[in-house]
Parts: sequence; structure tokens; C-alpha cells
Amino acid sequence: MPRSAPIALAAALLLAACSNGNQAGDAQFKKAINQYAEENGVCLPLALSVQSPHDGGAQIDVRLGAPQILIAEQDFNGERINQNVLAQMRVLDKEGFYKRSGSENLPLPDGKGKIKISAYELTEKGSAQSRAGARGPLFCIGRLSVEKINWYTEPTPANGVTLSKVSYEAEFRPEKWAEKLLEKGGEYWPQVDNTRTQTATLVQTNQGWRDIRELQ
Repeated sequence: MPRSAPIALAAALLLAACSNGNQAGDAQFKKAINQYAEENGVCLPLALSVQSPHDGGAQIDVRLGAPQILIAEQDFNGERINQNVLAQMRVLDKEGFYKRSGSENLPLPDGKGKIKISAYELTEKGSAQSRAGARGPLFCIGRLSVEKINWYTEPTPANGVTLSKVSYEAEFRPEKWAEKLLEKGGEYWPQVDNTRTQTATLVQTNQGWRDIRELQ
């Protein structure tokens, strides 16, 4: 065999290995979508249901991501309130998203006691964890991970690029602190679906398939 044959064979194998990322298949698409998901968390409009200390105890929704959260620990009858919310704030404080900045005491209407109000301030880390939403801040609590590719369209050239639409099953994977946060919320806290069907458009690049949202 000529000496050049092994070199040519090695080059062919290397070229084949480099082109695998541009092949259309479950493995390539799963990798591309997960790559996007790693950098883009699941961010939801999560609201704390804070009870007012006034008579009637109206519930006030306060979004996570708000610059400041004030929580009354008793109502005007001296009864303890907002225990679930305070437990959630302790989780957020421990993780560094909010910091308890102090408290103040409001006198009861009859002047025979005081109501303790705890104040929490959004930290720089907490601000990075939140996103602007149309109706208020969103808070990122986990990521989606591709469990299964359902189907994909044949890669097709369009406007100078090759695209494929992909349907897949995604599993929600909450951060460990988020699991505690959801647990502390009790019945008033929204439950997040563990799995869901999603679609994505993938584009073929010189670095393999990429989720088109990465390039926008």
C-alpha cells in the first residue's frame, strides 16, 4: 500500500467525524436544543400571596423579582400570618436572591401592641435571576432538558440557510432551591408540569446544528 494511503484514510475519517454534527438526527438535534436550554432557564411569573394585616386579610400578589417585598408577620388582631411566605423568603435569602434588610413595627389601632413588618431587598444575584415580563417580572427557577425527539422535518434550504423543525418532549428540571421554594408555598403556589411537548427550529451552521433562537 502506498504511504499516502493511510494519510488519505485518516483524512477521510477526520472529515467524516467533523461532519457528523451537521447530520440530521435525534442525537444532533437533542444536543443543539439542550445547548440552548442550558443558557436559557425556565422563567415564570411567580407571585407570593402576601396577606394584608388589615381586617379581612386580603391577599396581595407580589411578584418575585420585585425590588422590595414587605411582609407583615401579624394581623391587627395579633394573629400570626404569612408563615408560608416568610418560609419562602428564608429560602430566597439563603440562596442570595433577596436579603432581609430589616423590619419596622406598626402600632395596632388600639395602641396596645405593634405589628412587625419584615423587609427584603432584591440582590444583584436576584436581579440576574429575573427577567422583564409584559405584566411584571419573571423569575427563573430551572431548565428544560430534552427527553425524546418526536419527529423532525427533512432539512430544507430557505433564504440561504438549511432549517429543520423539531418536535420533542422536554422535562422540567427545577433547581434544588426552587424545589424547596415550591414546597414551602403550599397549596397557594403554582405547580409546574414536569414534561411538555415543545417545538424548535434548528439551523445548520459550520459548527453543527443550532437552535435558531441562539442566533437571533
